Amino acid sequence: MKLIEIRVRNFRSIEAEQHFPVPGRMTLVGPNNSGKTNLLRAIQVLFTGQANSYGYTRENDLTFGVGKARTSITATFDGDPETEKEIYDSVDELHELQGTTRTSSHLNLTLYFTDTDTPVYSFFPNIKRPKPGAQAAQYSRTHIALLNRIIGMFSLHYVPSAKSIDQIYLELLTPFLRRKVSKVIEPHLSEINQSLDEAADALNTELKSAKLSEYEASFSLPGQSIEALVSGFDFMISDPQKTPIHEKGMGIQSTALLAAFRWITKQEKSEGREVLWLLEEPESYLHPDLAGNCNSILENLAKDATVIKTTHSMAFVPQDPNYVSGTRLNSKNRTEVESYKTFSEAVSAIRCALGIKFGDFYNLALFNIFVEGPTDREIFGWVLDNLPDETYPLPFVRQSKFEDFGGVKHLSGFLRATYQFIRQEYACVAVFDGDDAGEKERRDLQAYFGQRSIPFEANKNFVSVRSRFAIEGLFPDDWITNIYEEHASWFDSFAVDAGGELEPFKVKDSKKSQMQAKLISFAEADNSLDWASRFINVFQVIDSALSSLHKNLAKQ
Repeated sequence: MKLIEIRVRNFRSIEAEQHFPVPGRMTLVGPNNSGKTNLLRAIQVLFTGQANSYGYTRENDLTFGVGKARTSITATFDGDPETEKEIYDSVDELHELQGTTRTSSHLNLTLYFTDTDTPVYSFFPNIKRPKPGAQAAQYSRTHIALLNRIIGMFSLHYVPSAKSIDQIYLELLTPFLRRKVSKVIEPHLSEINQSLDEAADALNTELKSAKLSEYEASFSLPGQSIEALVSGFDFMISDPQKTPIHEKGMGIQSTALLAAFRWITKQEKSEGREVLWLLEEPESYLHPDLAGNCNSILENLAKDATVIKTTHSMAFVPQDPNYVSGTRLNSKNRTEVESYKTFSEAVSAIRCALGIKFGDFYNLALFNIFVEGPTDREIFGWVLDNLPDETYPLPFVRQSKFEDFGGVKHLSGFLRATYQFIRQEYACVAVFDGDDAGEKERRDLQAYFGQRSIPFEANKNFVSVRSRFAIEGLFPDDWITNIYEEHASWFDSFAVDAGGELEPFKVKDSKKSQMQAKLISFAEADNSLDWASRFINVFQVIDSALSSLHKNLAKQ
């Protein structure tokens, strides 16, 4: 019998019923105080509700403002009717007594609390039980026996992040060590009792010799329990110095105890129980270097037990999004559970929860202009420095970080890998040359992002400097012609049309810096800014795009 889903309603921050799949293992991600812990607690309440050992009260645990509504927690189990025949025979008996028929191997168990905080379990909450009489008594007996069997076959361990290493060791590992050792000691029980009797006889002999025969000593096992005889164990770790675990760093302590969980699980499974581990933020005491190793330990644990954990660490998020769920608060500050289509969506939720931005890894600024290569960055920077602020304020461009990528293919590769993430965090505009290489990469990127429904529009997300021309084509055409007449060897291609108009040209890569210096010298010798008209237009389009992107991000 496996737990495959939890549904929770009206419990703490969870109001509307939330479905939480449990496919053997599950990782919950989301901001602090968004309800992750409440989902774990709901599972704990369900499996401990018979005695209400969790201590549920409507005052503390019923969602605020829901009036007379009740907390309800439903678990869906799935098993094999052939190998678990006794369970399904009881289920079928209940169906027969209430006039219904079982249609699948799924079994639902719902727990709710009355107005007096009394826990009530039901396998069929929306179906009336038989009326008082023989059938009702039979129904009640079968219901109670089935409930005890289902709850009893599960062993639940809740490990909150606030619990200390010593507490986890004493409450989880030590009892199983005592049980294991006690089985070894048990065959020697008569010898132990004989030794205790011998010690008592010696004391009584001394008492009698002192004429105190009215006093008689005796020794026995504490509580008549062999386990109680075993007071504790030294948990040693060698790294390579062999010392007690409590003398190690918190990371080593946590890792060693996580490794013990699978052994505990196997002890319980050998007794016929299914094991549930509810783990809050297992990374709490870990050094980041150990996170990957500890996640491997938990992945192995999930082979033998159902493991549900919360985390703020990307290292603990499974690659398969089927094993990840998220929590968020809606506009009413109520918890909602969401699923993710991709691993990147899941880790993005963690980054947002922690305030970590994907773009931080690339040292992005609030406003960013991505250009193809160093020539583009240098020319744009020089021109911008020579445009007077009062005439051309360009507030967003002037605040921007210009970043080049050593070529258009590298720029394209960077955008393919990161743009879907960074566009949600920072205002970024890519600038492409209008030459053949720039146009090809720009077209390919539009097709790539279009297939993924990611906006990548002209003059909004990217800007082309001048159709069919590289960045040098933003300078006056006659300057380019003059340079060609003096330095034809700097060009791979150059032409003018029948009307004398400049055709697209290509400067040799080895001559770009010389071409750049020559164009700047022309600009410095010009007393007007007429030469900068094309640059000004490009800057104004980029500025407008950055402004729009920034406003959209602010709304989000």
